[in-house]
Amino acid sequence: MKKIIFPVLIFTSLFFSCKNADKNQFQVKLSYKNSDKLLTPQNAGKSESWVFLEEIVYGKSQLPLIVDSQKLSGASGNLTLQGKTKNQGIFELVFGDNVLAIPLINDASEINIDADLSKTKDFYTVTGSPASKDLQELLDKVGSKNNEIQTAFNQLDSLKKINAPDSVLVAANIIKNTAIDQLNTYLKQFIQTTPNATLGVLALGWASRSLPPSEMDSSLKNLKSRFPGNAFIAEMEKGSQQQPEQPTGNSWIGKTVPELVMPDVNGKDVSISSFRGKFVLIDFWASWCGPCRMENPNVVKVFNEFKGKNFTILGVSLDKDKDSWKKAIAQDHLAWTQMSDLKYWNSQAVETFGFQGIPFNVLVDPSGKVIAQELRGEDLDTKIKQVLN
Repeated sequence: MKKIIFPVLIFTSLFFSCKNADKNQFQVKLSYKNSDKLLTPQNAGKSESWVFLEEIVYGKSQLPLIVDSQKLSGASGNLTLQGKTKNQGIFELVFGDNVLAIPLINDASEINIDADLSKTKDFYTVTGSPASKDLQELLDKVGSKNNEIQTAFNQLDSLKKINAPDSVLVAANIIKNTAIDQLNTYLKQFIQTTPNATLGVLALGWASRSLPPSEMDSSLKNLKSRFPGNAFIAEMEKGSQQQPEQPTGNSWIGKTVPELVMPDVNGKDVSISSFRGKFVLIDFWASWCGPCRMENPNVVKVFNEFKGKNFTILGVSLDKDKDSWKKAIAQDHLAWTQMSDLKYWNSQAVETFGFQGIPFNVLVDPSGKVIAQELRGEDLDTKIKQVLN
């Protein structure tokens, strides 16, 4: 199965499970060049590869649904992929073996893509689909802001390690908070002005990671008033009304954590049971998962603060490509043990723990009992302080 490798935050796929009454047909007309230069060892130099049109769906395995596929014959060419769906949602054009991907919204019957497959950034243009073009710009803007936030977190962590003066730490903290505020301001403005409900829900899903609850509620009400009767927004509103302490899937709290054995980045087997005797946060993530990468600075912060207090983290990745996995570990400064069977959503981790989306985590006490799950942001920091202090 193929998957996008840049940060499209697919966690909002939950809201695209509702179906309308009528099926809508659409087609994606692709003009491409340099398919022989797809940038992976497996594909480099080949004159033929494949492109898949996939629908992002929500279900038990949360695997994308392949709607159509075509062979890229020759280094350049033109082809058409056909789609049929009961609702407007998010699709992807995925090239080769997880090499490149283009996110789309089927707001038009014909979407035109012009792609240069020798590039990894700014490699395509889209016409005929206003929502897809806006999605491209949204991704670029949010990706840039996320990089600023990541840099600010890293700088703050570095200053703490060298015991920088309080005045320097305060200044660095202001820079971090300013970057987060700028992202929130941009997302709130986007939500208030986008003419497309699907894009609004997607942006609000992003914003849920950093907006205060009151501002989330206000943004959701704004979408509801502008798109009355929209099934996606109704589903999001329904989810927001649930008690936050009630897990949406199977709850592991109070149960003994199951065993799981996988290779680490060096091929050496690692087991959950080997961490018995410590508090351990088992963090399920992937390099291609946007929400996971956004959350990683919070996880790094907790690790650096509490690693000397009988606490550690075990990362379990749903990656498929080992190089992408290792690169993300280095980029995000994940200095704890990592393991993966590199089987994507077919990973044994999914079958064992039964989660339907990532990021996902469980906090295990020294006896091997799960004492919390799905901890994010300040909730993660608060819970760790509670059990360790």
